[in-house]
This record gives sequence, C-alpha cells and structure tokens, in this order.
Amino acid sequence: RNTTSDSQEQKSGRIDYKLKRQDSTKTLLIKSEQLLRIEEHDFAIRPGFGAAAIPVGIDVQVESIDSISEVNMDFTMTLYLRHYWKDERLSFPSHSNKSRTFDSRLVKKIWVPDVFFVHSKRSFIHDTTNENIMLRVYPDGNILYSVRATVTALCSMDFSSFPLDTQNCSLELESYAYNENDLMLYWKNGNDSLRTDEIVLSQFFIEHFHASSGLAFYSSTGWYNRLFINFILRRHIFFFMLQTYFPTMLMVSYVKAVDIYLWASFLFVFLSVIEYAAVNYFTTVEEMKKLKNAKVPSTFNTNQAMAFD
Repeated sequence: RNTTSDSQEQKSGRIDYKLKRQDSTKTLLIKSEQLLRIEEHDFAIRPGFGAAAIPVGIDVQVESIDSISEVNMDFTMTLYLRHYWKDERLSFPSHSNKSRTFDSRLVKKIWVPDVFFVHSKRSFIHDTTNENIMLRVYPDGNILYSVRATVTALCSMDFSSFPLDTQNCSLELESYAYNENDLMLYWKNGNDSLRTDEIVLSQFFIEHFHASSGLAFYSSTGWYNRLFINFILRRHIFFFMLQTYFPTMLMVSYVKAVDIYLWASFLFVFLSVIEYAAVNYFTTVEEMKKLKNAKVPSTFNTNQAMAFD
C-alpha cells in the first residue's frame, strides 16, 4: 500500500509539474496582453477613430522576382512589406525604453492596416517554419509590422517591338477598407523606402526600380491612397538569338526555288553596287595619273586661257 501511495504521489507530482510548465507558458502570454492592455480596448476600430486619418508609413525590400510570364502577362515577386504607425492604446511603461517583439499570435488580437495588392492574381505569406510575421511595439505606442510575402500581379505588356521590347510593370498597394479620410498611406522614407537585393533574370535586364504614389477613386467608396513599386524590364536579345532564331533557322532551312531566286537577286544587286564603286574608283585614279603626266608650257598664260574660255 505504501508503495502504491508513493507511486501515486510521484505521478501527481509529475502532473502538477507539467501543469505548472503549461501555466507558466500561458502566464507569459497573459503578461504581454496585460502589459499592452489588450482587453481594455476595442481593436476592431482604427486608432484615433473619429479624428484625422491615421498615417501609415510603408517601406519595401524586394527579395526576388521569381518569374515573368508573357503568356499570362504577369510577374511573381517576393518581398518584405513593412508597416509603421502609432497606436497609443498599445503604449506601456518602460524604464529602459526598449521595444517588445511578438509573432503572429498577437497580430490577430490588435488593429493592423489592411493593405492589399491591387491587380494581384495570387498572394500568400510565407509560413516556414512559422508564419513570417513580426510585430514590434515601442513604449510610446509606435509599431512596426513586417511580413514576408509572395505575390503574382498583372503587368500589361506590349510586344510590338519584340524581341527588342521593354516592359513597364508595377506592383500597387492600397488599403482595402479605409479611404483617405481614415488612413493615409505613404512611403516612409520617400524614394529610399524601396530597396532591392541583387536580382538576375534569364530573359530580362532590370533597368530601374522606383517608388511613386497617387490616388485611386471608386464611385461607391471615394478616394484611396495608392503606392506603386515601378520597374522597367529590357529583354536580352542575345538570349533569343540563341534560343529562338538559330534553332528556327535550322528547323526550316530546306532550299526552295524561290529562295534561290531571291538570294541570286540580292547577290546581283550587291555585286552591281560593288561594280559601280570599283569602276568609279579606278576611273578617278586613272584621271589623276593623266593630270600628273600632262606638261603645261612655261610661256602659257593662264589669264589669257581663262579669258579665251
């Protein structure tokens, strides 16, 4: 009996220890929520509701352009999208003035800007090994919200100069629900808000990346701030010489009578031009030799000759 009771006590001790560990994990999360006073506010509404529009700064780092499809007229881009704004409801006391960093679990409990990609066909936030989402809260309520996303978006292309063409593409960002009266979307650091890693493409050169902004109007909801990530693509002509022109010439290079006629005509035209140039050259040389060999009498009066003419 004593042995049985001892084993039961050991089991209960283990269970209590596990519960304590679970409770401590929950306590850390609860402490963070208590520190930021999550339960005291309604985060379904934006910061400063009823007042001026909340400024939301954006900066972007383009990690890669994964593909460009001429058939579908779209491109796929992977980027780091960072949002900056201030929500005084999340301010907290701190003697060291250090920020606190959280993952996606807290993001779902507070207000964040609803930025989306205009004209996107597909997009997703990376989730290996966890969701690539970072939230950083500063004691004064300033917030940095960063996500790593991949988006496939429309690019209207003009192939009239193919394969010597250049294509102008842009990725556009905009708030979905909040118009300019509620949310002011802007590039946080102006032209320096857009940064790129070294990007190498098989068929294109990337000539220029630049950021711009504008307004978009919807008849039912009004004006919205819109940000543009613009880039210019210039095609590799050498790529198409190797991949398209030369193989095509090999595939259709059998000789037809009309081919012989055309090439012979081109040859005769070219040879006639060469003949004209050669005859003109040798004629000029011969005339120059005759002029040099001619002797003019010393008593010959050039003034009289000119008058006689």
